Amino acid sequence: MLNLGFIGCGGIARLHASRLRQLARSVRVTATADVDGKAADAFALDFGGRDVAAFTDYGDLLKSGKVDAVMVCTPTYLHAAPVIAAARAGVHVFCEKPMALKLGDAHRMAEACERHGVRLTIGFVRRFDPFWGCMRKIVESGLLGDPVIWRSVSAGHQSTVWMRHADKGGGPLMDGGVHNFDFALQMLGPVESVQASSMLFDATSKGADTASAIVTFAAGHQLLMNWSWGIPKGIRPRGIDDIIGPAGALPIQPTIPEKRPKGFDPEKQQALVVSLKNGSHRVRTYRPRDMFLEQMRHVCRQFARGAQPLVTASDGIRALEVAAAVLKSGRTRRTVRL
Repeated sequence: MLNLGFIGCGGIARLHASRLRQLARSVRVTATADVDGKAADAFALDFGGRDVAAFTDYGDLLKSGKVDAVMVCTPTYLHAAPVIAAARAGVHVFCEKPMALKLGDAHRMAEACERHGVRLTIGFVRRFDPFWGCMRKIVESGLLGDPVIWRSVSAGHQSTVWMRHADKGGGPLMDGGVHNFDFALQMLGPVESVQASSMLFDATSKGADTASAIVTFAAGHQLLMNWSWGIPKGIRPRGIDDIIGPAGALPIQPTIPEKRPKGFDPEKQQALVVSLKNGSHRVRTYRPRDMFLEQMRHVCRQFARGAQPLVTASDGIRALEVAAAVLKSGRTRRTVRL
């Protein structure tokens, strides 16, 4: 039985904890910590009952001896201190993405965990989603040709102000875009350079809440992104998410194909459909799964064994390097080479 503590008891912590209910035979929440004592108490009661210890200071949680591992779910700019403290306490750590706001903090986090022999993993949940895995296999198969361009355009209102704060969350191409950076690094290889521009839409944002970026990979591929978190609440513009190449195009959208492959079960399967020249199509199927549940299942199993989960601290640092370069390029309007 893995004894798990939560540091930070907000929305993302509750999402993770809700999945742990399906892992109750092997994992239990034994302690919570949040600067808001009421939030820590409510979280403890909701996800563990009256036997769960609740603290306002994560240091007290780590001293309690009640946890084998912790989930660090604080705002991004507050990741480093609890991760390093957990490492010193000999406790394994799951840290939400992005790993940190500053690269120096990310390196200190990784070094502390390595020095004290604890496992550190980062919340790149797409690694556990068969949908994203199917997309990656299609690209790596060469079906779209070479090179490819991943186009990702999204806009909405982000009500969590710290996420739109340059010194706390970094904005959409840090907090949200880091998912794309991590997955693109796994799929397309190392990044060569980034070009970006950024702007302010919402006066309550601190720094840019809207940005465009071109990430160029050493192999010649590109990731083209435009994200805004600054448009008015309730407005939902149409986005774009696809991958194009010289041989075809792949909408990044799960579907049930019109021409179903032999043995296809729409109750249990979904598909991605690649459009190729001459009007032909290729259908690639997968079985959907809850990526947050699969992530928790894997991470907790690895922690219980004292083993390293799939996502490493190095993965967190590499994705953060790209995000930091994008933010720097957005500020300076200059190409940044990695």
